[in-house]
Amino acid sequence: MKFSELKGQFGAFKVYVVIAVLLGLSGYLGFILGNENYAIQQQLIDTHEVSIKNLKAENSRLTKDLNILGVELEVARLAERRGFADIQNGLQREQALNEKIAFFEMVMAPELTQDGFLIEGFNIEPSLSDKAYRFELILLQQNKIKRPSSGRLNAKLVGSLYGEPHTIALDSLLVNQDKSVLRYSFKYFQLIEGELILPEGFLPEKVEVKTVIYQNKRKKGELETSFDWPSDTNIE
Repeated sequence: MKFSELKGQFGAFKVYVVIAVLLGLSGYLGFILGNENYAIQQQLIDTHEVSIKNLKAENSRLTKDLNILGVELEVARLAERRGFADIQNGLQREQALNEKIAFFEMVMAPELTQDGFLIEGFNIEPSLSDKAYRFELILLQQNKIKRPSSGRLNAKLVGSLYGEPHTIALDSLLVNQDKSVLRYSFKYFQLIEGELILPEGFLPEKVEVKTVIYQNKRKKGELETSFDWPSDTNIE
């Protein structure tokens, strides 16, 4: 049916009213549907924002964990390198001592040895604390001697205290008073090491070392020697 026929049958006013009502209903339905679609879109946006926020938080946590793992890995690498360095230093020290043993077997100074037993050297260097020093005494024995030697070093520092001659037993200066560090028991060589603290006003000049050597709990002999205190330890 044509529009003109509708107007003729129902009247133009009624037709226009119906059209206006239909247009109003269409606009209202469009508004309602638009609001519902907007609400749905807003809900989706809110959900995405929450997801993005959670992802950012997770990413931040993972980045933090990754940084911590990176630090731990670097610390492990440093510890590994330090461990390799310590092993290498130990091997070098052992090689040096073996070379000294070989030299010791070729050239023996009777006045410095007792039946193949030798106090080869005394090393001293400043420690971190004031008046504190680390020391080393190297003990050697010829390869031809098959039995281990044992005993205890009796060492004393000879010098001056506030300008007056003075002697101090080394074991009385040991840190923590651990006198067991001066005991030895070995077959070829042993390194005696420890840390001591000098009293105020004392200037050491030399170290005198004595020991009674035992093999199988039987006295084998006695040895006495001395070493100059190094002049480059900067004692004030």
